[in-house]
Amino acid sequence: MRLFITQRGFRAAGQALDDAAMSRRHVLPTVLLLSLSTLLLGAAPPPVTLRWKVPPESLGYEYTMANADPKGSSLRVDLSSLKLKGVPSSKRRQIFEIREPTQSAMVLVLTPKPSGDVAAKLVVTQMDMPKVKGASKQEQAMAKAMKSMEGTVQIRASLTPSGLVTSDIKREQRNLVAFMVELPSKPVTVGDVWTHSADLLKMGGSWQGEQEVLNRVELVALEHEAEGRTVAVIDFTLAERHDGKIAHREVEKSVPGMMEMSYVARGEFLVEEGRWRRIAGQLSTVSKGMMTANSVQHFVLAPLAPIPPEVLAAE
Repeated sequence: MRLFITQRGFRAAGQALDDAAMSRRHVLPTVLLLSLSTLLLGAAPPPVTLRWKVPPESLGYEYTMANADPKGSSLRVDLSSLKLKGVPSSKRRQIFEIREPTQSAMVLVLTPKPSGDVAAKLVVTQMDMPKVKGASKQEQAMAKAMKSMEGTVQIRASLTPSGLVTSDIKREQRNLVAFMVELPSKPVTVGDVWTHSADLLKMGGSWQGEQEVLNRVELVALEHEAEGRTVAVIDFTLAERHDGKIAHREVEKSVPGMMEMSYVARGEFLVEEGRWRRIAGQLSTVSKGMMTANSVQHFVLAPLAPIPPEVLAAE
């Protein structure tokens, strides 16, 4: 198809060009004004890389936990509802409670390795168990075992400068260490969102049901203090919920249940110094069914200096 442009078309095109030129004259000052405003107000902060900078003499933190219930909460396990095939009813009833500490504390010690990685160890320093009247021998034994943890190393792990735990340790242990040390793997700026490596719940192969998972970590602010220090403010929001039932070929009838866990915290990381100033938050657990629990723990991770000699010497 040919395109024919008449004289009228030329005049129309010319008028359009004149109008466009006039429009540009009005737009140009506006663009300049917006550019000037950006300079005056300040551009978005550049991305920052968050990495641990552990001194040769080691870095220490105290991790304290307090139960929201002054009397302490507990996990109640009732195995009587789990009717195993071939097991008489007289032997089915097994009910026991695992009491949680009212107050507990651990010390995290970070030490640099020649490879550039970081060695971490967690030493339990406090384990205050609730006093329960009429506690069974089994419950008393559990409380005694937990109390005996004081002064002992419970976890050892290796991590990269970004706080990624590389050791092959149990899931619960990995979660605990990761919540204390993990940083984003790449540079981040305000508003960036990423996921955490923690895996809150593992229901096992006999569990059948649905799950909901929320895993969100966000850099909410980069604060510049008068001393020239940059503070990266990071929010952690992790939650996992499972609704379903325990079903196994050895079980006569499936057992319904629900379990939910959440971790909500805010951390302040000192960018230039390469360390946390503080992490504070709440860990909650709710469970119904064969296991019943309703626990809320408030926790704080804060620098500890000097590190007590007995903690450094703990093996």
